[in-house]
Amino acid sequence: MSDTTFYKLKVAAVEPETAQASTITFDIPEGQKELFQYAQGQYLTLKFDINGKELRRAYSLCSSPFIDAKPMIGVKRVVNGIVSNHINDSVKVGQEIDVMPPQGNFTTEINPEVAKDYFLVCGGSGITPIYSIIKSVVEREPKSCVHLIYGNMNEDSIMFKDQIDQLEQKYKGQLTVTHVLEKPNERKEGGFLGMFAKKIVDWEGLKGRIGAKLIKSIYNEKRDPSKGIECFLCGPAGLMRTGEDTFKSLEIDEKHIHAEWFSTEPVSKEGAITNDGAKAIVQLNGKKIEVNLLPNETILDGLLRIDEDPPYSCMSGACSTCVCKIKSGHAEMERCLALSDDEVTNGYLLSCSAIPTTDVIEISYDE
Repeated sequence: MSDTTFYKLKVAAVEPETAQASTITFDIPEGQKELFQYAQGQYLTLKFDINGKELRRAYSLCSSPFIDAKPMIGVKRVVNGIVSNHINDSVKVGQEIDVMPPQGNFTTEINPEVAKDYFLVCGGSGITPIYSIIKSVVEREPKSCVHLIYGNMNEDSIMFKDQIDQLEQKYKGQLTVTHVLEKPNERKEGGFLGMFAKKIVDWEGLKGRIGAKLIKSIYNEKRDPSKGIECFLCGPAGLMRTGEDTFKSLEIDEKHIHAEWFSTEPVSKEGAITNDGAKAIVQLNGKKIEVNLLPNETILDGLLRIDEDPPYSCMSGACSTCVCKIKSGHAEMERCLALSDDEVTNGYLLSCSAIPTTDVIEISYDE
C-alpha cells in the first residue's frame, strides 16, 4: 500500500494561471525525494485546518516527472469551495502545508520505444493531470502522438493556454490541440454613444460543448491503426460519460480508457444501499480496530466517528486514497469511480462509499 502519512512541504512558488486558478509548486526535502516521486497524471492530497476544522482535498499534479524540477499542482476556485478558495486567496511562498505522497492510477507507463496515439479529452480544471501527461509523452515517447480536446467557458478560463500553445509549436506533428469554448468573449464595436454597437467575437475556434461527434471526428482523422492507443478523460461528469461512451463505441478496449473524476453525480435514492448497522473489524496501521457501524453508515464514516485516522481525501468515491481490502464479509459501494472492475472483483473497496451488507465485515488498509 502507498504511504498515507502527511509530510510538511514548503511552498516554493504560487503562480496565477487564470483569474480563478493558480499553480502551487512544492520544495521536497532531500530525505523525502523518493517518497514524493510520482508518475504523470497522479495527485497529491493536502490537509488544512480552516476555522478549527480539518479538511482534505486531492489536487492533480500538473508537472511532469521528466521535465519539471519540482512537483506542481493546479488549483481552480470552486463556488463555495472552502479549500480551493483558501489556497487561491491565502497560500504564500514559504508556507508549510501537510501533503500526502503521490497517489492515483490515472497514468500509463512511458516507454521511449513504443508508438501510441493518445486521445485526451478534458474540460476546465480537468486539464491539470492531462497537462502532466502531455508534457511527459511528447518529451519521453517521441514515436507517439498526442491529440488534446479541451473545453472551457471562454478564453479567460483556459488554464495553461500559453504553455500548451508553446508545446504544440515545439512538438509540431506530434501534438495537436483542439479548443472548444461554450461562450467566447464578445466586444462591442461601432454604434452611437454606446447604442446599436455591434457585438464582435474574435474567437475563431470551435464553439459549443465537446460531444460524441467531435471526439469521433478527431479520432477518425488522427488515428493510426498501426500504433497502440490510450484515452484519458478528466472533467465534469457529463463530459466524462460522453467520452467513455464514445470511446467504447469506437471499440477501444476499456483497459485503455482512463478516467479521473473531479466531480461526482448525486447518488439516486432509488435502489440506494441500506442496512441496519454492522460490525467492522479493521486492520489499520498495524492495529486491529472494531467499530459498530450505524445504520447505512460507511466504513470510513464509522472510523472517523470513533476518532480513528484512516486515509481519505475526496469522500465521494472519486479518488483511491481510502482504498481497503475485504478479508471476510461483504459490502456494496454507493459509487466507485476510482477502482477498476478487476480491483473490485479482487475484493478492494473505497471505504468512503462502502456500506456492509453482512452483519460483520473484516477489512484491511494495510495491504
